[in-house]
Amino acid sequence: MKGPILFLGIGGSGMSSLAHMAIDLKLPVIGYDKKNSETTDYLKERGVTLFHSIEDIPLEGIEMVVYSSAMGDKYKEVFERIKSLNIPLKHRSEFMHLLVSNQKSISVAGSHGKTSTTTMVSQILTEVGLNPTIMIGGDTSLLEKRGGKIGKGEYAVYESDESDGTFLGHKANIRLLTNIDNDHLDYYHTRQKLEKAFLDYMGFSVPGETVLFLGDEGIRSALEHHHKELLFHKEFHLNLILNKDHSKIDWFLYLKTKFDQQITTIVYEILNDTISFEYENQIYHLQLPFPGVHYLTNGLVALVCALKIGIKPQTSIEILSRYIGVKRRQEVLGVWKNISVIDDYGHHPTEIKMVIQSLKNKLNGEGKLQVIFQPHRYTRTSLLLEELATSLLGADVLYLLPIYSAGETPIEGISSMSFLPYLDSKKTTMLSGNVDEDLEAIKPQLQACDLLLCLGAGNVRDWGSKLVS
Repeated sequence: MKGPILFLGIGGSGMSSLAHMAIDLKLPVIGYDKKNSETTDYLKERGVTLFHSIEDIPLEGIEMVVYSSAMGDKYKEVFERIKSLNIPLKHRSEFMHLLVSNQKSISVAGSHGKTSTTTMVSQILTEVGLNPTIMIGGDTSLLEKRGGKIGKGEYAVYESDESDGTFLGHKANIRLLTNIDNDHLDYYHTRQKLEKAFLDYMGFSVPGETVLFLGDEGIRSALEHHHKELLFHKEFHLNLILNKDHSKIDWFLYLKTKFDQQITTIVYEILNDTISFEYENQIYHLQLPFPGVHYLTNGLVALVCALKIGIKPQTSIEILSRYIGVKRRQEVLGVWKNISVIDDYGHHPTEIKMVIQSLKNKLNGEGKLQVIFQPHRYTRTSLLLEELATSLLGADVLYLLPIYSAGETPIEGISSMSFLPYLDSKKTTMLSGNVDEDLEAIKPQLQACDLLLCLGAGNVRDWGSKLVS
């Protein structure tokens, strides 16, 4: 490939990861993004030419254009111009498959936990010397700020994003699924269509291995509703992670009877920050350096994946005991006057509940959990308003920022004020969105031994970063 590849929206987590992978292959890369960021600065360090205006990009001579679903109707004229020049236009999921086409692939899907689980699988494979190709929608020290890298090993590990349905085009050898929850209903519209998409992702009708965590109610619901419709390909194998109670469910017994030779079960239990499981008549115990049940269950999904490619449980347990984590997942930003300031990307009700509960357990009654929450997108807020508000009730003190639009057009009648009827007014303070002004209101409320959690998928970490700096 002689001409450059143009990445539209190159500053996004998924797009920047793919751009880094292209650079690893010594392909020329140029990019468009509205603004500079730490992400685009690092891409420029690696030789990317960055444009802030699409009109300034010289399209003649470009060999391929890569885009994401975030590039909406307002870029329609640009796409038409690209097509008129006969430049191949590839969605980011298509381009990723081009990059990993010569390797065995491991995809990780789920409403939550994709990034953490992908990082765990990647860390295991990296530390045992398998040198995998990796594509992660987050920042981890495993990849030195890149989000993606080309490895020379046999395997490629990547996140499968369900937000726009393109994850159904992924043709992975091993498929992992952590959970199914009510997110991206602006795209799917109904829970039934969401479940159907995840069932298609599970890949029963094609060769390969699938790992499902049955501790998740959403996955159980999908299988309960559709188990009699399932047909297994003769080279398909299903790995079910479940507790003892799940093994008595009627639909599970139906599947186990009908497809017994193609199903493996891993039985687990969780007690005192440890997840224990049985494999080949031996009991193993997994602990992680991050608090929270969700990290333990994601870790077990990653471990079972590693089992499928021949990595022994104890090896994975030792590696995950020093799991390196991902930026913006319970990331400690620093300390201000003996108050730890933590940033987390959680923006869906289930994620919010899990993060708040894990940090409350960590405090164990010593100090308060004070939360700055920034709602993410008008559509998500509108669809999940009551669930979002209820998920925040575990905070001892709550500060609400204005909605982070992520480029969406505001919806009339939907704002952060919409949360108030569902919240405890004595615990809740509305913030202005001005960092300096908001911090002056927050500082007097903070006491020694408290935790301050900056929560949301927008720029809420800026409030925590400014405080500790």
